Amino acid sequence: MFRLCCGKYSTAVVELVAEKIRNVPAPSAPFVIQDNDNTAPLRYRLFGRPLTKTKKEGKDQEEDKENVTTKKSKKAKKSRRWRCCKNRCRVSPAPQEEETPEKSQDEVVAVKRPMEKEEKPVKDERIPQALSIKMEELNVTTQKKLRSEHIKCLGFPNPAQICYINSSLQSLLTLEDFVTAISHQEQVWSLIPEAAVLRTFKNISEHHFSGDAQEKLRLLAAFKRAVALWAPEFGDHQQKDAHEFLTAVLEQMRYWGPQLQVLTAGMGMAYSCPVEDHLMFKIQNTRTCKSCGAGSTREEDFTNLSLDLPPGGGTVEKMLENYLMETELEYRCECGATKSGQRSSFATLPRVLVLHLKRFRYTPTFQLEKIHDPVDLQRELVVSSGQAGACYSLISTINHIGTTARSGHYICDGVDPDVGPVDLTDRWFTYNDTVVTQTSGVNVCNQRQRSSYILFYRRQPED
Repeated sequence: MFRLCCGKYSTAVVELVAEKIRNVPAPSAPFVIQDNDNTAPLRYRLFGRPLTKTKKEGKDQEEDKENVTTKKSKKAKKSRRWRCCKNRCRVSPAPQEEETPEKSQDEVVAVKRPMEKEEKPVKDERIPQALSIKMEELNVTTQKKLRSEHIKCLGFPNPAQICYINSSLQSLLTLEDFVTAISHQEQVWSLIPEAAVLRTFKNISEHHFSGDAQEKLRLLAAFKRAVALWAPEFGDHQQKDAHEFLTAVLEQMRYWGPQLQVLTAGMGMAYSCPVEDHLMFKIQNTRTCKSCGAGSTREEDFTNLSLDLPPGGGTVEKMLENYLMETELEYRCECGATKSGQRSSFATLPRVLVLHLKRFRYTPTFQLEKIHDPVDLQRELVVSSGQAGACYSLISTINHIGTTARSGHYICDGVDPDVGPVDLTDRWFTYNDTVVTQTSGVNVCNQRQRSSYILFYRRQPED
């Protein structure tokens, strides 16, 4: 062995081993001796190289190859199928009609989703509609907020018992046509410096929606001084009667009418008194002798009509009928009789009918007291005249809140200035000096039955 490892006697050993190998039958093992290859490694020369593949092994390897090839082909087919599916998912012009195989639900979803991404999005009409509704809601909310701020500015401050002035002004400012007529003729009445009532009233109307309380105080003081120039009883700081103050204001506005008409006639202009155009009417009084039947007729101008409250209360229509019904009159006729009857009727009808309810009266002991009998305030009132009849709608009230005639507080209720002749919303405001709250005509008629003092009815337009 030592010699073998050291290389001695190597040729004899090789020949011996080769002789023994020749006598051995063909091996079934996968190794053979290839002694003719001197360059092969020693292990191969001793034990032989691996034999070539046997039939069985070749068959198995071929099957493995076929399996691998089959898998590769299947994978390739699957890859081709997926590429086809991807190609089919792309948006392209519609092909000729041909039969298409049924697809599974997953394939259908896989097809639809890419189409939804690639196709032009369809306009959803519900989105603009929803956006429009949202914008309308936002606009309504904004308008309500602005309106609430707008309402707060409509009041007038009351520094020293001028609630009778504030309530009278609020009712007059409710008469939109009346206010417009005064403003449009400013160029005419401004020619007379003494027409201070018209000037100060116009200034107040222009600042009605202002939130500047100090400016409103200045304008109210100027208006009060202008009225007091012709009616000194309103010059102090005591509480006054709202009906007397309203009558004085309208008479002063009307006073300058004839002078302005003469002045404008020489200038090629014209002046129409707003009080006469909107508030004034004529009452015709007819007297008839009870004995001989002789009579006489005369007409009087009115800007408001004072009505007696019936005992226990009544409706406005009934009070108006009582005023127009015939009454007995002490009058000496030419025939010698002293009894006559007098009947009143409307000769003309105004655009705005002002009715004064006599809630204050003198007792037999000459004490002034207040009448608390309820009055059924009618929203609609039909009035007839010698010319024609007309229908009126209640648009404002001046109310006296208090238990006695010597004390109390005046407030005003009026329709919303933004409401037209036909009011479907029934929006009213209650003006309590600086505090202005929203109400309705129904609430006014229900709540002011015992406190209503002056009523303003606007004539409805004829069809």
